[in-house]
Amino acid sequence: MQYSYSKLTSFYECPYAFYRNYQKHEQGESNLFASYGILVHSILERYAKEELKLEELLDEFTSSFEMNIDEPIIMFGKDLTPSYFDKGVTFFSNFKGFWGLTPLESEYRFEVELGNNTFIGIIDLIAQDDEGNIIVIDHKSSSKFSKKDLKSKSKQLYLYAKAVYDKYGKYPTELWFNHFKNDYIEKIKFDVRFYEETIQWALDTIEKIEACLEFEPNSDDKFYCSYLCDYRNNCEYKQ
Repeated sequence: MQYSYSKLTSFYECPYAFYRNYQKHEQGESNLFASYGILVHSILERYAKEELKLEELLDEFTSSFEMNIDEPIIMFGKDLTPSYFDKGVTFFSNFKGFWGLTPLESEYRFEVELGNNTFIGIIDLIAQDDEGNIIVIDHKSSSKFSKKDLKSKSKQLYLYAKAVYDKYGKYPTELWFNHFKNDYIEKIKFDVRFYEETIQWALDTIEKIEACLEFEPNSDDKFYCSYLCDYRNNCEYKQ
C-alpha cells in the first residue's frame, strides 16, 4: 500500500477525515490557504527550472494572485487577503535566488520502500551548496513553527531524506523550511538518530492505521475543523 506524509499525519489530525479521504475516497474541497501556497510553489518551481527569470517573479505573483485567490481568505471573521498579498510581495521583493545554493531537483516526485509498503512524496527543492552538501527545502505557506512543533513537523523532511539517500547515496546535511509568508528560513541540522526515530514513527503509524476499526472524529481542534479539513462544510460531527 502507498503512504505519504500527509496521509500519515491526517490519521492523527482526524481519523474520520482520514477514513472519508483514503478509505471511502470521497472528494473533499481545498482551502484558500492551500491555493495561496500552490501559487507561490508554482512560481518558485518555474524559477528553479529556469522558466521564469528572477526579475519576473514579483510581477508573476502580483498578476496571478487575484486569479488564484478568487475568494477572500477569512479567518476568525477577519479578511486576511490583503495581508497575504502584502507578505507575498515582501517575499518576492526580497528574494535574490535560492540563498547561494544550486538547485538539483525541483518538485521531485519519488517512491521508496517503507517496510512492506511504499512511501511517496514530492520534494519542493533539492539543492547543493558550494561544498557539495545537499539541502532539502520545503516551501511552507504556514507561519514559522514554534519550538514545540518544529521537531514534529520536521518528520516530513526526515522521511524525504530517505529518497535523497536512495538517489544520491548520502543523506542531506540540512533540512530547511522556507516560510515564505514570514520571509524566514528555518534550518535544521540532519540528525541520523532522529531520522531513524522518524522511520520507526512512520512504521508504527502504518501499523495503527491498518489495525484501526473505528475511525472516530476529532472535533476538539476547532481551527482544523473550521478552516483546514477538506470536509469542513460537509461533516455531521462539526460543532
